[in-house]
Amino acid sequence: MALKKVEILRRTILFLAIVISGGSLLFPRAPILFLIVVLCLHARGWRISFNKALAPILVLLAAIFLLTLLRPEGVDLQSTAVRFANFLAGLLLLDLYVRDYPGALQDDLYVILKWMTVQAIGTVALAELVNAVFLPLTIAETQYNTFLLLFNYHTMLEDSTALTRPDGFFYEPGVFQVYLNLFLYLALFVRRSRVHSTLAILAVLLTQSTTGVVICSMIVGVFIATEYVNRGTLLARIAKFTAGLLLIIPILVVTSGNIVNKMSGDAQGSYWARQYDLLTGINVIAEHPLLGIGFDYEQYYRASSRLGYAETQLPDRILQDRGNTNGVVFLLYSLGIPLALPFLVGMFRQRFFRHRWLVGGLLFLTFFGESMVFTPFFLMIIYSGLMLGKRVARTADAPQGEPLATT
Repeated sequence: MALKKVEILRRTILFLAIVISGGSLLFPRAPILFLIVVLCLHARGWRISFNKALAPILVLLAAIFLLTLLRPEGVDLQSTAVRFANFLAGLLLLDLYVRDYPGALQDDLYVILKWMTVQAIGTVALAELVNAVFLPLTIAETQYNTFLLLFNYHTMLEDSTALTRPDGFFYEPGVFQVYLNLFLYLALFVRRSRVHSTLAILAVLLTQSTTGVVICSMIVGVFIATEYVNRGTLLARIAKFTAGLLLIIPILVVTSGNIVNKMSGDAQGSYWARQYDLLTGINVIAEHPLLGIGFDYEQYYRASSRLGYAETQLPDRILQDRGNTNGVVFLLYSLGIPLALPFLVGMFRQRFFRHRWLVGGLLFLTFFGESMVFTPFFLMIIYSGLMLGKRVARTADAPQGEPLATT
């Protein structure tokens, strides 16, 4: 069946939002962000109005804007404009899906993300078997290797892993994994596709992201415990439990190996960097708990030079003008604890996926290692948890036609 124009437009907007929510610097963020806003306005007939269910989000953004103007350090216009453009894009995305049919986001994500599993597996296969097809491409002083701009990877530590780690359209495998894990969730809990679930698990494991394999284990474990083992006769349950163990044990072995390697192996530098960002960020939060320091990176550089974790084993050249990769810490120190709390609440009250705590945990763990919390795709999901109304988007256990939000 041919796609309707509205579906093509909606999925184009969603794909663009994904691309700039952790995407490679190959994709110019500002023009794409502008295009998302324009396409969202076009999709709604150029009418500037919002569903009443979005009122709490508008109040929150107004409070953030007011705090930004009143903060003693002053206002950096460029960083503030960029951040609020992302806030607006996330809000327009949410409004787009609120106005559409229930379950539209899940359907669109399934269509888009299933090809990312092919992208991940294909990147590794091509890199290992016919590496000569890849061409070097330098982006922000990092050399990526690309084939047709679709299959991409880069190496941070020479020979630190046995297999190539795919980047997808993103700046590192640690970002790619969150989209692959979201697809795994949809394949298991919503579509119940064995083929796509298997491909998703393989794709996540190939990223060799510690956070990714932990989340993968969590999703598979919850599915086995709640959707698989507890159905059928006693004999059938025993058989399912055995099969579940055979599936999850290899994933846990890979997870354990990744954690050990990050803490004491060749990739130990990654652990030191995460440790430094976490503890330094906590120091900044402790000094500015109520108002935060805003979105200006220069403010963070100055604060971290005074409050940086002194016992780190990272060399000084890495610490100079180092941003913070911990998205949860970034959220807290930029806004202050009072205004950051609604974002954390929204993360675990999101309305697009039935298993709120599971998807919330997926996002929280990802943000702990990637500073993407203020990007349009993830803002849309977080905002949905702040909406008025009691009902969530239709999922596998909800009736057709149930609204995303009631006003």
